[in-house]
Amino acid sequence: MRFLRLTLMYLVLALLLAIPACRSKREGDYSDFYQSESAVPTNDLFVLRYRQKWHPQAQFAGVYMAMDKDFYRQYGIDLRIQPHTADSLVFSTLYNKNTDIAQMDILSGIMENKNGLKVVNIGQISQKSSQLLIGKRSRGINSIEDFNGKKIGLWRTASHYVSRIFLAKENLDMEIVPVNWSINLFTSNAIEVINVMRFNEYNQMLQAGLKEEDLFIADLSELGCNIPDDGFFVTKEFYDQHSDICKRFVSATMDGWHYAFAHPEEALDLVMTLMRKESIPASRSHQKWMFNEMRKLILLPDRIPGKLNKQDYLRAVSLLQEFYLPVKAYSFEEFCPGD
Repeated sequence: MRFLRLTLMYLVLALLLAIPACRSKREGDYSDFYQSESAVPTNDLFVLRYRQKWHPQAQFAGVYMAMDKDFYRQYGIDLRIQPHTADSLVFSTLYNKNTDIAQMDILSGIMENKNGLKVVNIGQISQKSSQLLIGKRSRGINSIEDFNGKKIGLWRTASHYVSRIFLAKENLDMEIVPVNWSINLFTSNAIEVINVMRFNEYNQMLQAGLKEEDLFIADLSELGCNIPDDGFFVTKEFYDQHSDICKRFVSATMDGWHYAFAHPEEALDLVMTLMRKESIPASRSHQKWMFNEMRKLILLPDRIPGKLNKQDYLRAVSLLQEFYLPVKAYSFEEFCPGD
């Protein structure tokens, strides 16, 4: 009887040890399109703090899916998502080491280095600009020339830089009205033109009852100002010390985006859950629009997902220097080490 009890005990122990291994294999058993299957799991995880650019929404669905599917852990990272903060404070959180990685637009990163190479781009989410300048045809806006002498709503945040460059490039004289992330001044006719993101506020306009044929739309990506939106930034010091961790973070994040694009409803379910958890008003139809537009920004046929294109960087620097602010032009290899 004692032998039988010992045998049973060893069998139970063997089964318990086998269960985690089976679960790990199943969770990593995706198609060859994903890198996570080849990533080496480790119990010695590197705690990494990532600050997202805004409240939870489909704009960050890839990060959420990578968290949910344990992609970061498979790359040896214990990711901690931090809430967004004011654009003016984001880089300070990197310098004082309260944040490791921040998601910001590329022009912010370039301008932050005007007095020395402080931050570097380790990965790029958006491969083109999503910014639009929109006016109502009923208010006499039927061409770019009609912008002259009108009021334009520009964001208070750093995201307005591309629009500022466009106004200077086209030599447009407009009264600038600072706006927060709302289209109310535009819908109430307090301003004639407003800057929006195609993946976000533009759809809010359509949902508010405005029709596309009633709007004049200036797509900055098609008008000589195609400067990509968000990328991932770290301090140069952090990159020099943890370059491998930075690369693993980008790989895991892109795994998350590829998985999300292959499983859109699952991704939207997760986004909606996170928004409700944070008590953020959540419209699934709007988040679906945003998600689909993010796919167009991330998966361009002539771009490598997750990497900043050299010509896009050089164009951004050139436009910034010529039409907005003289900045030091670091080489692409300095701004994007490792590429």
